[in-house]
Amino acid sequence: MSNASKRIASIDMIRGIAIVGMVLCANIGFNSDLPAWMFHAQTPPPTYAFNPDVAGLTWVDLVFPFFLFPMGAAFPFAMRKRLEKGQSRWSVAGSLVKRWIILTLFAILLGNAYALGGSAQPAWQQWIFNITLWIALFLSLVRVNITGEGWKKHLGTVINLAGLAMIGVLALVFTRHFGLSINKAANDIIIMILAVIAITGGLIWMFTKDNLRLRWLIILLVGAFKALDSYIPQTLDFVPSCSCISWFFNWEWLQYLLIVLPGSIVGDMILAHSRSGEKAAISNKQVAGGIIALAAVLVQLWGLFTRHLVADFVISAVLCAVFVALTWKRRNIMTWLGYFGFGFMLVGILFDPIDGGITKDYCNLSYMLTTTGMTALTGAFVLALELKWQIKGRGLSGCGQNPMLAYTVTSFFTGPVLTLCGITAWLDAISVGSPFWGVIRGLVFTLLMVAVTCFFTRRKLFWRS
Repeated sequence: MSNASKRIASIDMIRGIAIVGMVLCANIGFNSDLPAWMFHAQTPPPTYAFNPDVAGLTWVDLVFPFFLFPMGAAFPFAMRKRLEKGQSRWSVAGSLVKRWIILTLFAILLGNAYALGGSAQPAWQQWIFNITLWIALFLSLVRVNITGEGWKKHLGTVINLAGLAMIGVLALVFTRHFGLSINKAANDIIIMILAVIAITGGLIWMFTKDNLRLRWLIILLVGAFKALDSYIPQTLDFVPSCSCISWFFNWEWLQYLLIVLPGSIVGDMILAHSRSGEKAAISNKQVAGGIIALAAVLVQLWGLFTRHLVADFVISAVLCAVFVALTWKRRNIMTWLGYFGFGFMLVGILFDPIDGGITKDYCNLSYMLTTTGMTALTGAFVLALELKWQIKGRGLSGCGQNPMLAYTVTSFFTGPVLTLCGITAWLDAISVGSPFWGVIRGLVFTLLMVAVTCFFTRRKLFWRS
């Protein structure tokens, strides 16, 4: 395995952590006996009603930035190789547009499939439909690399076309049998945002790949527009809006570039390091620095959730100083990632009182900056483990390498299968009134997701994304 692939494994682990966290928090079940930090800060027990005025941060609120940051970090690995092989910028831009179209259609398919939950059709039919849809998505999106002559070299294309044909048949079932109409506005909002950020962030990286100053300037401009929108209401009313495109594009979504673009800078750093031939081994002090980085993340989860802001900032600053003291004499990619993370995180903490408290929804500058820093610091810890002991977290990185499959497998495959077999009902029954068994329920669904995703990842069956 090349150094490049080794480095990107750490980024995959971060994305894998996000997917595991997403599936776990979605399947634990709402139990008021569980602590509030087991849920989104703004949907606390016992009512779980969304309250935008609740400030704070929990591990659940880290799922989305943990997904966005690695997306940005992957830009250099995905596109620089193509450019270096002689592909034009227009060709690479075309691939970004293709990715945007795939993700947009993917979001619409998922959103309409979710609509079945409110239909009057028997539940077992809905579960069978979801399983069949997942199989169709698998066939249409899977990358099959088969070498050979004649028809064999076209087998991958045939499989993809068969999947698309199945989706067409399922669309007829959806409209004729279930009596529902396909609604483009009924989409998976998370995937839709990712689609927009993937194309805009990718284009920005491509045209600033050799000009980091320009990319930093763009980050500052996005931050300035976010600040104007947050602190001076109605100053951005001149920005045009069109209801006809609002189902797939919203200017507000571009704020997440504040997480993706710093991630792309980290990706450039990792790629440059992998090509430098620098010795990968790190000292025990640097490993200790990685542990300090993780400790800083845990301190944030405590301080921002309990609202001990002064103590949070002081402890974080001390941890930053300790990290620098441990790593300054022998700096490498892990240490620079730590400096990057501490910088963003400390600035984010300072913005907390300015923003009236950190919030994920509606997300503010404090949330963007702080979670970017926390993601980078987690990356520093993971990278330290990888460089020192070759710990790659195969389960986590396997999920991170196959994110679209991992994202859908619980809702559209393992979940329906368990339900049809009566296992979900049994898990629900033993979870009633028991927070412990509720957590066990979540772990069962999460481990199944990891097992299925890694099964396909190990066989190099990846979904196009």
